[in-house]
Amino acid sequence: MSLLARASANDPAGWRQLVQVYSPLVFYWARRGGLRDSDSADLVQEVWQSVAAALPRFHRDEQKGSFRGWLWTITRNKLHDHFRARAGKAEAAGGSEARECLENIAESEPIDESGAEDRGLLHRTLEVIRAEFEDRTWRAFWRMTVENRSAAEVGQELGLTANAVHQAKFRVLRRLREEMAGLVEV
Repeated sequence: MSLLARASANDPAGWRQLVQVYSPLVFYWARRGGLRDSDSADLVQEVWQSVAAALPRFHRDEQKGSFRGWLWTITRNKLHDHFRARAGKAEAAGGSEARECLENIAESEPIDESGAEDRGLLHRTLEVIRAEFEDRTWRAFWRMTVENRSAAEVGQELGLTANAVHQAKFRVLRRLREEMAGLVEV
């Protein structure tokens, strides 16, 4: 089952992993939305409460989009709620600061031109599935895929055939796709 399917089925390990993989992204969005670290951490908790309540009704399709897009919508709404709640409080300088922050929260998911958000999600998900593979399989995958080394070179180092290295890469990538099914556009 995918990470999303396990979390939807209220599997505690699935929930823990989903939160582990996506909380840094939600925190990043909150900081980018103008919140301080402490407020961002609170917002992350509020987002997960909303996700927990609504996840059974979430189904990825062409119109609704990915889990990540849905998560961004929840985060954006929580940011709006945060700034609306503080609009009349003494924290806001002159009352216009909160309004300006609200207006600056993009309607669409923020785009990270550097790809750091996607790399972060990918690396956190890889850490989640790493324990499912033998060390040699993982090293073959990593060296060929991440370090961009040839199958023959990696095979010689690890005592595997080039074909076995390709199979290791394929198995890990297949598992990664399964784990991320419904979470991101693949």
